[in-house]
Amino acid sequence: MDPFASATLMQQRTQGEITSTTHPYLVQELEAASRAIRNFCRWHVAKAETLTYQRSGRFEADVWLPAMEISSITKVTLDGVEWTDLDAVEFDGRTGWTNLRGRRVEVEYVAGYIEVPADIEMLTLELAAGGLGTALNISREQAGGVAVTYSRSSGAMTALDEGRLVQYRLGRVP
Repeated sequence: MDPFASATLMQQRTQGEITSTTHPYLVQELEAASRAIRNFCRWHVAKAETLTYQRSGRFEADVWLPAMEISSITKVTLDGVEWTDLDAVEFDGRTGWTNLRGRRVEVEYVAGYIEVPADIEMLTLELAAGGLGTALNISREQAGGVAVTYSRSSGAMTALDEGRLVQYRLGRVP
């Protein structure tokens, strides 16, 4: 999957301080930051794409799609029978709830934000800059006695970062 932010955007936002030339691992850090965000959110978040959910089990169970921002359901097969009336399928685009129930389930659906939300884009840039150990994360510098304080000393997510992502995090599916 593509990272939430590009090397070009990093160069623009940092006024040329961080580029692919000055930081050869920039693209890898952007990918790692995006992966960390997706892992925390428990779904791909952006951009909108067609996904397939499959499940089979001994017992009939409700179908909860593992995504948010679901815009449509394009195909449903329950217990080997393909639904032809997709208008009969009810779903909640924010939670993944559907009115479907079955033992063998295959659902094709479209989910994800069309554009990467600005706060996720910004967090991606911050995590990548932290992973690169750039001077952009200096929050305090002292000349006498030479002291430097970093607001972020690695590309790892903090509890504050997770708090910024709560609105995009998929709840536990039953």
